Amino acid sequence: MAPQVLPPSFSSDIIQDRTDGYWIIPFQLSPKDRLSGLVVSGLNSGRVQFLENPKDKTSRKKTSSKDGSSEDTTWDVHDIYLFKEPVSIVAGDVTGNGSLDLIVCHQYGPNMIDCDMTGGWVSWLENPGRDGWEEGGYKGWTKRDIGRWPAMHRLRAGYFTQRSILEIIAAPVVHGKQDKVTPVPILRFQAPEKPRDAIEWQRDVVDDEHFSVVHEIVPKKFDGPHGLDSLLVASREGISRLYFESATWHVEMLNLAEPREPDQTAGYEAPGAGDNWGCGAVDAGKVGNDPFAYIASMDPFHGGQVSVYTKADRGLDSFKWERHILDVYGTPTQNRKWGDGPGHYVVCGDFDGDGDDEFLVSLMGALDRDESLNVKPIQGGYNPNKGIMYYKAIDLENGIFAKWRIASESSARIALGDFNGHQALDVASVSYNVIDYYEEPEPKVTMHTYDAVLPPTASLQDSIRATFWDGEGMVYLAQPAEIKVPASKPLIQVANYAISVEIYPPKGKIPINKGEGVKVIYGSLSETSDGTVTTRKPLGGDPFPALASTTSKVETLDADAVLGAAILRMTPTPGAELEWEDLEPESEWGQASDVPIHVELDLKESGLEMPEYKFTRVDQLWWGKDDDRFKDQEFYNMPGFHFRFLDSKVHIAHIQFWTAGTVWTVTKVSAGAHNHANDYFEEIHVSLSLGTKDGGMSMVKPENEADAKTPDEAEALPADKWIHEAQEPLVEHGSIWHRDASGNAIRGWNNVVSYPWHKWQGGSGDHIDVWMAIEFNPDLEL
Repeated sequence: MAPQVLPPSFSSDIIQDRTDGYWIIPFQLSPKDRLSGLVVSGLNSGRVQFLENPKDKTSRKKTSSKDGSSEDTTWDVHDIYLFKEPVSIVAGDVTGNGSLDLIVCHQYGPNMIDCDMTGGWVSWLENPGRDGWEEGGYKGWTKRDIGRWPAMHRLRAGYFTQRSILEIIAAPVVHGKQDKVTPVPILRFQAPEKPRDAIEWQRDVVDDEHFSVVHEIVPKKFDGPHGLDSLLVASREGISRLYFESATWHVEMLNLAEPREPDQTAGYEAPGAGDNWGCGAVDAGKVGNDPFAYIASMDPFHGGQVSVYTKADRGLDSFKWERHILDVYGTPTQNRKWGDGPGHYVVCGDFDGDGDDEFLVSLMGALDRDESLNVKPIQGGYNPNKGIMYYKAIDLENGIFAKWRIASESSARIALGDFNGHQALDVASVSYNVIDYYEEPEPKVTMHTYDAVLPPTASLQDSIRATFWDGEGMVYLAQPAEIKVPASKPLIQVANYAISVEIYPPKGKIPINKGEGVKVIYGSLSETSDGTVTTRKPLGGDPFPALASTTSKVETLDADAVLGAAILRMTPTPGAELEWEDLEPESEWGQASDVPIHVELDLKESGLEMPEYKFTRVDQLWWGKDDDRFKDQEFYNMPGFHFRFLDSKVHIAHIQFWTAGTVWTVTKVSAGAHNHANDYFEEIHVSLSLGTKDGGMSMVKPENEADAKTPDEAEALPADKWIHEAQEPLVEHGSIWHRDASGNAIRGWNNVVSYPWHKWQGGSGDHIDVWMAIEFNPDLEL
């Protein structure tokens, strides 16, 4: 059994309120400083600023606050320099005096497509030292130019071809204005012997053949601490390693990352940055003695796919990088791969002190476009596509990670460092706010101080694997067609049903007891009764208003002969309040808090622990708190579980739980009319308790769909314009989405599945309805 893995714990403080935000790095102003501060900047204001660490300031000046306390918590802000559109900033000792200077690329232009062809300057700012800082502020920093190329976007300082003279690697994001096709020149600038006197630096072209749309270059020492720096390159071509060996530069293509789709074009097409594929952000993680154990990426450029790459097909001197997609963030607009976000940055680090790297992902936030392709106003507050996500390897070989959300504010980039002197990595983050693109309201710099130390983890070998996934369970299933024997894993008890997930090989026999429900989520099940064969599929049979029971009159079902089957089994339980054998278990409840719930997913073998779930009223959730339809309504939601394939990490489905209606409510409570215009799934609901007697799914009649353009208008439609079907426990409804003549889902704007207005509508009974929603991957052939 693996050691217990405690969730990462960070305490958070806002250390600067800003008007914009893009870049952040740790920075030590003086070699004598005990703790690093931060350098931050934004393209809108052009200000490059130093945020002075109060803990270092206190230790240096021995100052006390007015109340007599010795701790000063204010991060003083010092202006360094005012540029036009500064983008990337790195630190390096240009003068050789032991103090870090700053190298900045600037004069970018309004965006990468319309970049300033006279700009793309790379300049360095000489650090005046702390004495000069305190006397002159930003005026004490002297700017000198290094060189230029339009659309200059990323800089890295290091020793890439030799170990004596500082070198700057500079990468434009594109070749030039409205040119995403021509490979970009990746440049090397070498510091001159007398940098204060130089008009410009010596420049070499590292590569101008292999890369287009370069979003990130990351220096790594893969040849030990005394080896040369090499670079991981995230570009439209995927993930590459760029390194200098035997007097020449080499390009090693590691993985294509997100493949190009057939209808994507290489040139510029509105909106956003046009079509994108490949990789947008990358870093490499160390595990054990391997400094290059895995690669973490965000794909493609400003994309939403979090991927890891692990070593497979190992030979004596070779292996290949196998891609595992862990997550897909973003709105349907963002998932069009136009460079609209939300993912912007990836960084690896050993936060828990076990010797293995975890990785973090920066999510800027949700962005949507209307049908005229104009960006809709950016919303502040919580959004699942905004924040910082923390991933920890549980079983690296199989690409199994655990995930936690450690921050909910917009994050453009992250700076890592021990900013508190406690021998642990802290996380500083700046919000993303770039004019005429994504403009996070009230941008800020936030410090997340690491508070816990976690023990190491271990690997497991099962056909059903599970991990913790940001407050829910993540269950990875082996391909049913590739297993020899069935496998099962308990998930949860809710509303007196024990729900488990099971997989069966092709032609496998699935037992089903009286009163049990079996819902197939992959493959199919066949049921033979009275000489008639009925096939159950994940997306159901006939469309709504058709209903189907998940129970059966027979004792055995058959798994698909080719695919096998993955199922959810719902077994009635007697209930915790059962005191003697003859007592009928309670099956209806007056309010959500009365519904019995117990999470059964056991993660102890992975060193993890699942929390207990609870129902939360919808008007307290981020997406429901501003919707007047849900205010004070007895409509509740509870987390659930994700299901993905173990090998490919392809998403299969997600389940969650809902309740509506109470004994005290006079009016019938509904889930609110909606059409999933900004969701990406095909959804089926299975009833678990029908406390309102005649509650169930309601859908606007096809002939009345044009009568409502908004949720409020749909809610206002009279009952005779709706189709309503009551759903008894363990009954599912047929598909609600629009279908074409072949029965396939019709796709709408942003390729989302097109739905009519529909809702779960509570009935007239005194108790609540409880149901399970199953949200299927619409791109998976089910």
